[in-house]
Amino acid sequence: MKKKDNDHLVVYLGTGAVSILAVVQSQTDILPQIVGIAVYVLAAVSLTAACICFYRNLRKGVIERMLLAIRKTPLGARFLEDYTFRTILTTMPAFLINVAYTVYNGVIGIMNRSAWFITMAVYYSFLGIMRYHAVNTGRKISRMEDQKMIRRKEISVIRTDGILLLLLNLSLAGIVLLTIVNGTARTYPEIMVISIAAYTFYKMTIAVINMVKVRKLQSPILITIRNIGLADALVSMLTLQMTMLASFQEKSSLNANYMNGVTGLVVSMLIVALGAGMIYQSYKREKSWEESESTGKAE
Repeated sequence: MKKKDNDHLVVYLGTGAVSILAVVQSQTDILPQIVGIAVYVLAAVSLTAACICFYRNLRKGVIERMLLAIRKTPLGARFLEDYTFRTILTTMPAFLINVAYTVYNGVIGIMNRSAWFITMAVYYSFLGIMRYHAVNTGRKISRMEDQKMIRRKEISVIRTDGILLLLLNLSLAGIVLLTIVNGTARTYPEIMVISIAAYTFYKMTIAVINMVKVRKLQSPILITIRNIGLADALVSMLTLQMTMLASFQEKSSLNANYMNGVTGLVVSMLIVALGAGMIYQSYKREKSWEESESTGKAE
């Protein structure tokens, strides 16, 4: 057996052991409160690692044959070989989910006159608008040949979505404030919380990997899409914490309002940094482009 296969086996066995411990803890509460929460978090992280290992193992067999069949079609070949096209195409499901969440929270909020649900609808609407703007601009750019127009569009999308990220931060602040004041965070069974945690950690891991990858490509459209994904993952981490504290409040002595406030502030500052960085990049790229244009004319 290869070393990599051995590593994957260790991950699977470790995940099984931690998951069993988490289930036992949820049923018997044999461990101290802080240790129990640490076990739940470790179970979520190990489940994420196990999913990644399983995907890699699966890719060696079934997925490789599927990719070979897909590559034989023109659209499939472009999807696999063109990272920009693939990123734009795979962002569409996330946009549709944002639309669905916006409608759902908006309808529930209006029917129940709930400020929390209405604020959530505003958050998801901003998220959907940003994704649609980036994807739609990327689709238009792919059909253009005029390099000047392409650069203008790229600068416009990274600047506009940077501003929208700052506005999204206002709705996030509202969500955190309403959660602290009214205690509106949802509670779930412990097994469900572990599943949500595993998905959230996976989502965060993929968002960071994708952001690092597109930085090397230096594409404003891709940077915009991936920054939006990272902001979404950060808010998911915050929501997960709120859910865990609400679900385990009877077993924990932690101050939920304090924890939510601190984490909310950190996430808010990170999103502000993302938005401000995008706006700065737009002006930096615009200045660099204008300087190159004036140098070309002078020559």
